[in-house]
Amino acid sequence: MSKASTWNSSQSMSITQAFLIHLICGLGLAVGIWVAHNVYSINLISHPSHTLCLILAVETPIVILLYSCFRQNPDKCSYLKAVVRAILGLSVGALINALGAIALGAPVGIQYLPKTINWSLLMSLFTCVPAASVFGSSWVDWQRIFAHTK
Repeated sequence: MSKASTWNSSQSMSITQAFLIHLICGLGLAVGIWVAHNVYSINLISHPSHTLCLILAVETPIVILLYSCFRQNPDKCSYLKAVVRAILGLSVGALINALGAIALGAPVGIQYLPKTINWSLLMSLFTCVPAASVFGSSWVDWQRIFAHTK
C-alpha cells in the first residue's frame, strides 16, 4: 500500500451501509418527484426546470450530508471540510456536465439555460458530489477511480 493511500479495511464501508446510503438517496429522489407531482402539480414534461430545481432542493442536503459521513481518513478531514468539498464538487461538476452536454449537442440559448443548469447540477449531485466528499483532493484516489472507468 502506498503512502498516499490511507484507506484500509478498518475504514471500509459495509455492504449494508452502502445499500442504506443508496436506498436513502433513492427515497429522497422519489420524495422530490412525489412532492413536485402531488404538492406543486408539476412534472418533468410540463415544467422541467422547476421540477429539477425542486428535486435538487430535496436531494442536495441528503446526498451531501450522507456521503460526508463516509469521508476517507476522518482523522485528518473533519465533517465540515467534507461538506465544503461536496459543495465545491457540486459546482465544479455542474460546470463540467454543462460543458459536456453542450459539446454533445444540448441546445444553447437563454431559453434553455435554466434547464441546462438544473440538469447539470442534478447530474453533478449524483456523480461528482459523492466522490468529492469521500475522496476530496487525493489525486491517487481520483486516478484510481478514473482507471476503473472505461
